Parts: sequence; C-alpha cells; structure tokens
Amino acid sequence: NYNVFMLKRIVNSLMCLSCQEDLLIFNEDVKCAKCGRIYKIENGTVVFSAENIKDQSDSLIFKLKCFLKKYPRFFFFLYYTLGTFTGKSAKRAIKDIPIGSLILNVASGINTIRNDVINIDVYPFLGVHVAADAQKLPFKNSSCDAVICEVSLEHIKDPVLAVQEMRRVLKNGGLIYITLPFIQGFHNSPSDYYRWTKEGTRELLKDFKEKELGIFGGPTYAFTSILREWLAVILSFNSESAYQILSIFFLVVLAPFNFLDYIFSRYSPAKNIASSFYFIGIKK
Repeated sequence: NYNVFMLKRIVNSLMCLSCQEDLLIFNEDVKCAKCGRIYKIENGTVVFSAENIKDQSDSLIFKLKCFLKKYPRFFFFLYYTLGTFTGKSAKRAIKDIPIGSLILNVASGINTIRNDVINIDVYPFLGVHVAADAQKLPFKNSSCDAVICEVSLEHIKDPVLAVQEMRRVLKNGGLIYITLPFIQGFHNSPSDYYRWTKEGTRELLKDFKEKELGIFGGPTYAFTSILREWLAVILSFNSESAYQILSIFFLVVLAPFNFLDYIFSRYSPAKNIASSFYFIGIKK
C-alpha cells in the first residue's frame, strides 16, 4: 500500500539519525549510505522511532479515541462536530504552496491534510509515512517548504526542542503552521504537559517572522470544555469511571453551544480566554 513515488520523495529528504548522512532504498527497507544502519519499512511507514500506543493509559476517553482513530472519516466528523474551530486551518494555510512541495505534518496522527503532505508521528498510525520523534526529526537541514503541527506540542516533553527541529528542517522563507492550546483541561494522549497564552505563543515561535496569529478555538469552546469537566467532577462523586463517562456525555450535550464562537471569536477580548491559537510564520 506504499506509493513508490512518495517513498522516493521521502527518502531523498531523510537523513540517518546516527551520522546525518543520506539514506537509500535497500531491498524493502531504507539504509544509510555511510554507516550502513537500516531503518525498517513496516506497513508503509519508515520507522526511526516508534511507540506502541496500546496500554499507555487506563483512561476510557483515551481508549475511545484510539478506537475511533481506526475510522478516520468518522473520527474527524466527530472531532469537528463536537468542537468548533473558527481559525484558519492548515489546509487553508498551505493552499498557495504548489502540489509536490515538501510539506511535513509533524505529530500528524491519522490526519491527511493533502495527499502530498508527509505525515510524521511517533505512533505508526495508518497513513503515517515516517515514525519519528518530533524532538529529533530525521530530515535534512533546510529541506522542507512547509511544516505543520496541529494540537500536538502540549503532548511533547520539550516543545522548544521540537520547534527548533521544525525550524532546522525548513528552508529559508519556508512556512510554519502551528496550533497551540490555551484554556483547556488536561487531556492525555497519553501525556499532556503545556499551555500557551497569545504572548506565550509568540515567545515560543520568536525565531519565525509572524505572518498571522489568531484564535483557533474560541472562548465558548474554552468555557464548555471546562464546564463539562467541572460537571463530570462534581457529579461523579469521586468515581474515576463515572467521571470519564460523564465527561463524554457533557461533551456531546454542550457541543451545540460551541457554534457561538463563529461570532464571539471575532471579539478582541476573546483572546484572553480562547481555547487555542493558530500561528503562521516564515523562517527568517
């Protein structure tokens, strides 16, 4: 199920993590031209560093997400129905970048933004082209035209290092698109470490020339996400399983209110309690 042309495009941009030299297609795997290190291709994914998503969390919500990710269309239907996101999407952000350009989607999960975008994730989901750690990308310096990273940096232990890696692989003048959470509760996938204000987003991405910085998820979504967690906490009577079930229940019940963000996200003070921000920048 692996497109040969896509594989050649990917391998030409990759480098060995041991010696930073070029890689070659070798039999049914990928091999370093210098040190001879072999990287396996498993189910269409070039594997540099992969984690097993199973048994990493006892959370019912986490297990439900893992199950739904086996059905990408249904997963994203629920994702965009239950959560309203009014900011500019990654697809819109890269629409002027020609087809066939080298575009990376870092920590992509199962999302396919465009058929020519290379998906990278530490979990080898279906549709992931390269299994690798965002903190150590196996791509050559200044090799990519654009990098995307959506709602993922909060799950990475060192987001500063991950951003530095994205900048390293970008060409001068290359585009970066990132979404970052602000007012959101803890959500393990399987870990969750950070949140960013609007000013914090600028600080994290200070080595890029800012093109756009705006609200991605609005204040209503922030409010309903906290409210559903609060209701689940107080009505669960300290039962973890009841809390998780109630959290899912209130996620569905409160979802219709999120459409108010098509109005309220346009209000200037909304940035103070936004659910998330998007940033579009250019490598200096």
